Amino acid sequence: MRFNLTAQPWLPVVWLETADGDEPPPPEVDLVTLLTRAHRIRRILGQTPPMTAALHRLVLALMHRVYGPPNAKEWARLWAAESLPDPSVPWPGESTPRLRADHFELFDDERPFLQCPAVAGVASSSAAKLVPHRATGNNTTLFDHTTASTEVRLSPAEAARWLVTLQAYDPGGMKTPYDKDKSSQAAPANGMGMVLVEGSTLKETLLLNLMPYLPTEERPRRTGPADRPVWEAPPPRPEPEQRHPRGWTDLLTWPSRRVWLVPRQVDGQTYVDRVVITPGTRLSGEPQDNEWMAAHRRPKIRDGRTTRGKTTKPTYGPWYPVRLQEHRGVWRFSQELLLAPSGSEERHWQRPMTLDHVAQLVLDEVIPRDAVYTLRVFGQQLDSKGSVVQQALEETVAAPVTLLRADHPVAGPVIGHSVELANLVGSALNQMDREHRAQFRAPASAGLALAYWPLLARPFDVFLEALARALDAGTSPRPATDGWRQAVHRIAGAAALRWAEGSPRQGRNLEAAGLCHGRFRDQLSYHGAAYHGYVARYVE
Repeated sequence: MRFNLTAQPWLPVVWLETADGDEPPPPEVDLVTLLTRAHRIRRILGQTPPMTAALHRLVLALMHRVYGPPNAKEWARLWAAESLPDPSVPWPGESTPRLRADHFELFDDERPFLQCPAVAGVASSSAAKLVPHRATGNNTTLFDHTTASTEVRLSPAEAARWLVTLQAYDPGGMKTPYDKDKSSQAAPANGMGMVLVEGSTLKETLLLNLMPYLPTEERPRRTGPADRPVWEAPPPRPEPEQRHPRGWTDLLTWPSRRVWLVPRQVDGQTYVDRVVITPGTRLSGEPQDNEWMAAHRRPKIRDGRTTRGKTTKPTYGPWYPVRLQEHRGVWRFSQELLLAPSGSEERHWQRPMTLDHVAQLVLDEVIPRDAVYTLRVFGQQLDSKGSVVQQALEETVAAPVTLLRADHPVAGPVIGHSVELANLVGSALNQMDREHRAQFRAPASAGLALAYWPLLARPFDVFLEALARALDAGTSPRPATDGWRQAVHRIAGAAALRWAEGSPRQGRNLEAAGLCHGRFRDQLSYHGAAYHGYVARYVE
């Protein structure tokens, strides 16, 4: 049985519009077609957000090994070309293709893609173990009633997609051991919001996230000559291990599990119904030192103080990746996602290195300074033990490239105060509800949060784009900040009014709700006026 990922369709894609009368393009493509027709494809779209993220990471690792690009000049050449070069044929002056198809055989006996033949003798489980929403063993979920005895058949294409996703996003916890070690670390992508800079075509998207790659000169940072994706290495030993990544493509294809797919053939059709999954390679090192598709931050523990004429600096905690949170938009971390820290300040956030790459392209005039891309952020939320998937998340934030440049010192404070306005008003909404519930011992509800936070995402994108235009034109950002203040006031006011009028209230309940609502209105006006004053020093 054979299934080669460079020749068989398995990557789910959304195509750009086709001309009337054209044959509808296939919903899935192989790796070679994905690259050579990326200019005709809108995006890769997996069954879940983690799958979409994992597939992008795999493709980027492949592109680094095929195209590099070693420097900005080669990157610009790829950007200007109508399509990406075919990696499956020798290029001029080269005797062999840069893409080795034999590294991408899914069912090869000796080097199966992203697998470990040495664990083939371990007792296999249902293929449902590959799919997070298929409940097996202790990994039960509320709405899925699949059990370990339920037969699940995956096509080779489905099995390949879930295999890639598993290596990037499998939860931690106890696994079937190869020998004795059952414990496994959550796969690396679980701990972060993975940031993808998205252009108008898949070709643009892939290149925007393709930093210069030259391991002999440590590009990108902490990538040395030993770096290679997992398919270029010999199959791993079956025993779990722990090590630091050798470089960027090593991390993008991290072998967090030892896997063996068990294919069967019935009536000429190949499918996977059994799988072996054992603990794999545990990742050493700090994420902010290795992971370049995530933002990282150090939360402030204590403000700076001035005592007897001496001023102390603020105190910050340890580094954490920016993660997606239910209901509250990732746009609240726009400072960490978009902006380069000022050189005069202690560094307490770090944007994705891919954004540094895009910012340099603007300075080199390869990308127009008025371009606006989208940051698509993917995440997966686990339970408190880190062993069960609770939900998959995906959000977007506008990314005007003007804000990526380091020569706009007012962008950071203005964005910071704007996010703080939303946080303060959100806290005031919570306080209104909490004070009212305390008087009647009523249970908590997520209704107010749902009526407030999700509705701010689009107005914040509008604010960012207006701020970028003003900074680029050298005009006052006051219209942008006024528009944001008004949007927060309108959305929060409407949410509070619906809260006050949304359920039948009588007597003391009605009177208490009115008092709480009135206090909230006072706080809303206060925070809006304070924000107006805070940003005045930057926008006048």
